[in-house]
Amino acid sequence: MASDGGYNSVDLTWSPCSRQQLLTFFSEGKAECVKDLPAMEGPLQDWKPGLYYGVDDQCRIAFGSSARACSFSNPDLPACRFLSCHINPDDDSSCKRLLVPLLDGTECAPNQWCLKGHCVRPDDLSSPDVVHGSWSSWSEFSSCSRTCGGGVTLHTRQCNNPRLTNAVQASVKHSAELLLKNMCDFWSFPCERTQLDFMAEQCSQTDTHPLYLLTNRASFYTWIPALGFTQGDEQCRYMCQSDGENFIVSRGSQFVDGTRCETDSPPPFGAAAACLRGKCQLFGCDGVLHSGKVRDICGVCGGNGSSCRLISDSYSGGQAREYTTFLSVPVNATQVHIVNKAPLFTHMAVKAGEKYIVSGTGSLALNTTHPSPLDENRLEYRIHLTPDLLPEMEELFVPGPLQQEIKIQVWRNETLQCYMWRRGGKQGAVLCSRSRRGGGGCGRFRVQ
Repeated sequence: MASDGGYNSVDLTWSPCSRQQLLTFFSEGKAECVKDLPAMEGPLQDWKPGLYYGVDDQCRIAFGSSARACSFSNPDLPACRFLSCHINPDDDSSCKRLLVPLLDGTECAPNQWCLKGHCVRPDDLSSPDVVHGSWSSWSEFSSCSRTCGGGVTLHTRQCNNPRLTNAVQASVKHSAELLLKNMCDFWSFPCERTQLDFMAEQCSQTDTHPLYLLTNRASFYTWIPALGFTQGDEQCRYMCQSDGENFIVSRGSQFVDGTRCETDSPPPFGAAAACLRGKCQLFGCDGVLHSGKVRDICGVCGGNGSSCRLISDSYSGGQAREYTTFLSVPVNATQVHIVNKAPLFTHMAVKAGEKYIVSGTGSLALNTTHPSPLDENRLEYRIHLTPDLLPEMEELFVPGPLQQEIKIQVWRNETLQCYMWRRGGKQGAVLCSRSRRGGGGCGRFRVQ
């Protein structure tokens, strides 16, 4: 448990590493095995590790296979407080000491054994009776970790009825905190800024903290989110990228609970992936950790899809060289999916209020996620290319529910050009269409 094998002055303690491993074990729902009752025979003191691993064994574990217990003792040093070993098999005159106590149950004198660094008699070695504790009542929910955009809140109960001193039971108590966390203000209070902005704000707060790439030489950088380079738990470990540079560094222990993160695969509709104690965890649409609750196709959390209806149609109109609105998507619309299969001659644009968020400049847009990949109410625009890097299909997907009306527009080129290309002297495919105003002709270019 303790990273150095040591004790404190009172009792066994968990090292930070072991404590975190145990908390993670309980929080991920893998702890069903602890409900199995052990089949133990004999008194509990028979399970003391020193009864099975003598001093010679402990020396070999600490210093290697040739080490053995010292053949002489120092009367000024308590027998159980330090592990004393001969390191060199041919040298019995020197004794190397490791500043950790001998294992409980190690024989230290006639009819005496080590316990918590002290040499005690059998009556003191006996284990106390097992006390079965009960849970206390639930505490009030804590304050939200964020003021908007979905933070994390928790309430706890403790295994203290009666109060236990056993270290394992104490760890079980703390694990309950992790299991009972909820996302607060999940949809109630959206932020004016995006979830990416919240992550960027945390990265920028470390701009004044020096980075020592070389010993005794402080360097300062402007830090931005490392989105696209890390994901999952790694993304939650305060990973930031130096602006204009090509390295990524953890700028702290972890992002604030509730900071959005990207899972290995897209979360179910309505679920949210958020950082929680440095790990990327999935909250259901009800805001409860690992609840598994999702939205139905209508956007209702836990619904059965009966509260809405599917609307589908196609559009082939539009004016040359101007944007024409062919669809206004209302508030609360869900699962909007639009495909343009003729992006050589037309392209889509999306307008929210008076602002274009996809295209709007008279040319095809690049792949876009608005406002950011971390936001639940995001719009995803993708342009698909042929093997020859010509536009083949535009795709627009809006999971919803929409928070504001958006307008979907189409742009048509005034003259639809055609191209014939050759590669390596061999003629390839021909893509031609007549001009909308008559005439024609084909432009040619060679691909080297």
